This record gives sequence, structure tokens and C-alpha cells, in this order.
Amino acid sequence: MCRSALVFFTATLVCLQNCRPGPVPFLRAAWMFSVVLGLGQSEDNRCASSNAVSCTKCLALGPECGWCAQEDFISGGSKNERCDTVSNLIHKGCSIDLIEYPSVRVMPSENEINTQVTPGEVLIQLHQGAEANFMLKIHPLKKYPVDLYYLVDVSASMHNNIEKLNSVGNDLSRKMAFFSRDFRLGFGSYVDKTVSPYISIHPERIHNQCSDYNLDCMPPHGYIHVLSLTENITEFEKAVHRQKISGNIDTPEGGFDAMLQAAVCESHIGWRKEAKRLLLVMTDQTSHLALDSKLAGIVVPNDGNCHLKNNVYVRSTSMEHPSLGQLSEKLIDNNINVIFAVQGKQFHWYKDLLPLLPGTIAGEIESKAANLNNLVVEAYQKLISEVKVQVENQVKGIYFNITAICPDGTRKPGTDGCGNVTSNDEVLFNVTVTMEKCDVTGGKSYAIIKPIGFNETTKIHIHRNCSCQCDDSRGPKRKCVEETFLDTKCFQCDENKCHIDEDTFPSESCKSHKDQPVCSGRGVCICGKCLCHKIKFGKVYGKYCEKDDFSCPYHHGNLCAGHGECEAGRCQCFRGWEGDRCQCPSASAQLCVSPKGQVCSGRGTCVCGRCECTDPRSIGRFCEHCPTCHTGCSENWNCVQCLHPHNLSQAILDRCKTSCALKEQHYVDQTSALELIKVPDVYISMKTISHPP
Repeated sequence: MCRSALVFFTATLVCLQNCRPGPVPFLRAAWMFSVVLGLGQSEDNRCASSNAVSCTKCLALGPECGWCAQEDFISGGSKNERCDTVSNLIHKGCSIDLIEYPSVRVMPSENEINTQVTPGEVLIQLHQGAEANFMLKIHPLKKYPVDLYYLVDVSASMHNNIEKLNSVGNDLSRKMAFFSRDFRLGFGSYVDKTVSPYISIHPERIHNQCSDYNLDCMPPHGYIHVLSLTENITEFEKAVHRQKISGNIDTPEGGFDAMLQAAVCESHIGWRKEAKRLLLVMTDQTSHLALDSKLAGIVVPNDGNCHLKNNVYVRSTSMEHPSLGQLSEKLIDNNINVIFAVQGKQFHWYKDLLPLLPGTIAGEIESKAANLNNLVVEAYQKLISEVKVQVENQVKGIYFNITAICPDGTRKPGTDGCGNVTSNDEVLFNVTVTMEKCDVTGGKSYAIIKPIGFNETTKIHIHRNCSCQCDDSRGPKRKCVEETFLDTKCFQCDENKCHIDEDTFPSESCKSHKDQPVCSGRGVCICGKCLCHKIKFGKVYGKYCEKDDFSCPYHHGNLCAGHGECEAGRCQCFRGWEGDRCQCPSASAQLCVSPKGQVCSGRGTCVCGRCECTDPRSIGRFCEHCPTCHTGCSENWNCVQCLHPHNLSQAILDRCKTSCALKEQHYVDQTSALELIKVPDVYISMKTISHPP
């Protein structure tokens, strides 16, 4: 917690430092703050314990680490001390202006052109483990120009709703005048993909899919752009009046196909950059999703581009429906807010989609769309009263945490944003940018924070400060590599700068195996050799830092019983000792050899001179007794003849006395005269004896 406080405090100081030259005032403040908190004396000091021998390696350890580049800095003891916390370096006598400590800077653009979203551009300078903060402000306008595009499902079941559209223009225009200074309307229609099984391809129905309704329908189509956005309400009403219904044979429609085209075909639709863009989707059925197209043999993924030719979507039968993720991306990229106006029971299907499509609203229309205009006005009011953001163009290795500070004082995640925002309110977003590692190369150098439905964004330029300033020839001579700890063939130095030849000494030479981490994850690779971390639990050592003196089992209070050393969590016993704790003399294994010459009869392991049977069926000092083992008969076959000693040689009789001493006869059932012989480990029926194979 204390370290976090120091990092936050120092980062804030650096942000303030922009108007003050040089790092000295900042370092003095950071030192004083760390001394007050006692941070410089923390036991868990990864800066000093790392044994970093170069400035770059040191600063990569964390935001609290600094490097003393003073030429005559005195390093005492057996380890390098140039890498430490700032307060410790000052205590050791390092000059403040020779401490390498990369700063964190947040610099908003001086030439601000945005009016709703500020700042429009930000430059952030980060180093490993550090975080930067800035406030993003969003101020909605009182009256926006509004572009409203009607995208209507013209399948036969929507006949009554389409008739209602003939009269919505003037009434809606009057109602929207309270909220917009410039209102335009446009119109387009859709049905479904014009292939089987979505439409009937029977010759008598191919041109009129609504014969079941006794209606004269226009041929089915994927999407047709009918009227570009216009201020002429009369022209809009005429276009709607001319619209005929169409039809298909399956229940879902091709709405998502049409929505994507209406979003990306900006010039065809006539979307204005400065306007609030509303896409009103009228339907009474669900929409097909991406994989549904495979039913028609269409397997080419939707490319997300505009494919209107003569205002007709020409790739309807050759590309799949878009996925929800793809549709969401295109709607956000083009600043489109969607209003689903749904009639009937499918309203809840669209309502469930809202979390997946930011900037969308669903409303239920009544019979013959009687409430359509009120639905549009209410949806627009709700849309402009919500302010939320998301991050686009993510930069690899850079992480964003955004918190919305709403006008009522509540705090919410930026993706949830604030509601009930008026044109008199200002919404603040606390943006925290963090860089965890410095080893990311290439990729994007900027990210974008985009408020949903707004035509302005904030562009964040990221500068990774991952190197030291040792190449600056001005001022005192600086030392960025502690050569004492390096192979002279590894580094090259000129008057002011040293660098390590990574090609000559690749990090692979610091791995015990190609799949293992560098230096077992417990050290750093310098010039092809591992320099192990100092850990407060004990000593880490070995060629690959694979050994230590603390992570193995203890015996009577001693690590590895004092008879071995710890390596990768296992005891490696010295000669003459064995066991998982090296607690057993090696000679004790002779005590586990059975009379037959086997260690624990092959059914157990020897632990410090005693057999531990691994076969649960075995018992005895040497695990020699196993009544149910399948080898019982063959092992005791020779003892059977000892029960009938007639005509046996003296040698066999002597063996019977020593090896087959345990003999007993039992008569289980007098009527059956079944005679059983008990020999070691097995009962044998005399009437069924046959020589084993």
C-alpha cells in the first residue's frame, strides 16, 4: 500500500513538473515523501535485491527503482548498489541530479478543437510499472442536428405498420423540433436473403411471395436503400407511400444484414458528421445471425464493407449475415444509435441484445404502430441523456481503467457511464493508463477513447520511456553499466555510454531447458549468465538460479536433514544418504532385502531400513505375504510335495524343513472328502492339483 502511495505521489509530482525544468525538484520531493513513510527501509526492496547491473535492467524492475549514474559512487559489499529506491540512493551519497528515474508525463494538446469531448488529444509518457491519470470531460450540446433513418422490415406481416409510416413525417418533425435544430429523415427496406430456404423458389411464387395473403408483393430482397436523408418531409412520405410489401417463408428476417449496410454506406445514406445518427429498425420478427447463412450454402464471412450498387445490396446471396460483435463494431465506428421498434412477442428477443450492442434502445410498438412517433422521441431523449465511453485501437501492453464521475456524484465504470444527463451537465471520466512491461515492440502507438454516439473522440499517444539518459553528453559523466559484474566481451562502452551485446549472449543460455523461464524466474540474465535475486527467505544460487536453501522439506528442524542441498524444491542428497529428506543412511537399504534376495519382495519401497508395502494386498516385514496375489500357487508349488514325504530324497526333505515349515491340513467338508493343504500364502485343493505350466 505504501509503495502504491509513493508511486501515485511521484507520478503526480511529475505531472506538475512539466512547467519546471530538470528532475531535481521532483526527486527531492519523492525522497522526502519516501523518508516520511519509511519506504526506503522496506524489507521487500526488489530494486536492491535484484543485483541489476545496468540502468535499463534496474528501471525495468518497477516504478520505485532508480539508478545512480554518478561515476565515483561508492558501492560497498559484494553486490551492486547502484540500483535502489531514490531515498536509499540519496542516503548512500548519490547526487540527486545523477539519479536516473524516468518520469511520468501527461500532456494535453494545446490546440483544442473539440467542443463536446476534451481533451481531444493527450501525450502520455510512461515507464514500466507506472501509471498516469487524466480527466476526460464530456459536455453534451443543448440541441443536436438529427439524422433519422427508417429501416423497415417489409415482409407481409408488417403490412399495417408500413401504412402508418405514411403519416409519421410531419408529426414526428414537429415533436423533434423541441430537441433538435435540424432534423432529417431517410428510408430503406429489407426482407431476407433471396435464396432457399429463406424464400420460396417455386416458379409461381418467386416473384410474389405473399400469395397466401392475397396481396400483390414486390420481389424479395436483402436490402434496398430507398431515400437518402432529407429535410423534405413530403418527399419522405411519398417514398413510404410508394413502398410495397414483400415476403419470405422462414420466420427470422435479414435485419442485421441491412443494418450493417445502412451503417457503413455513409455517402449513400447521407449521414452527417455533426449530427446524432439514429437508425430506427421496425420489425415483428427476429433476425438471422452469422452462422444461419450456412443453411443456404453461404460460407464467406461478412467483410463489413459497403456493397450497394444502384441502392441495392448486391452481396446478400454471397456473404454471411454479420455476427453481433461485427455489427456492434460497425455501429460504434460510425456513431450510429439504434432504436429497435418491435411489435409482438419478439420484443424481448431484441431487449436481450441491448447489452451486446452499445448505444441501442428497444421499444414495443402497438397495433398499426400507433405509438411510433412517441417511441422515437422517448428513445432519443434517453439516448442523449446517457454518456458512456469505450477504448478502441488498444495498444499492446497498455491497460486502461476508466471511472465515470456522474453529475449526481456517483462513480461508475466507464462502460456503464451516466444516465439522466442534461445539456447543462458535465460528465467527468477519470482515466488511468498503466504500462506493465517495457519489452513490447512494434504495434500501435496510440489508443482512442470513444464516447458512444458522439462524433468526437480523445486520441491518446503513448510514449514508452524504457531507456536511460546516459547518452546525454552534457553535465557530469554518467555510468549506466556496472562493469565489475560483467564479462568484458559482453559490453561495449564509449565515453558516455555502455550497452550490452545481446546477440553475443542470448538469454537462451540462461535457461536450463528451452521451456523453462530465464534463470528459473528467480534472477536476471546478464551477458549469458544468471545473476540470482536476493530473497529474504534464504539464498538462491546455481547456474540457472535453480537451487535454494529454503524450499525443500525439513527433518528434525534441518533442511534436507543436513545431509543434502535443496534444488528446485527437492533434496539432492550427499553421498551415503537417501530419502526425500536425505534422512536415511544408504546402508539401511540392505535391511529391506528379503531371504529371496529382493528388496521388499518387489512389493514395496525401502524407507530408512523398513519396507513400506506399495501393494495393499501385501503384509510382512519384507511385504512377503500376499495370499491373494496370482503368483501364490507357482511360488509355493515345491512345498506341496513336502506334505507327502514318501520317496523323497534327503536334499528335498532338508529344503522342506527350512523353506516349507508352515504346513497344516484342513478338512472342510467330511461328506465331500475335500482335502485342503495350507502352505505359505495359499490354500490348495488336493483333488484339483495339477502341475503348473
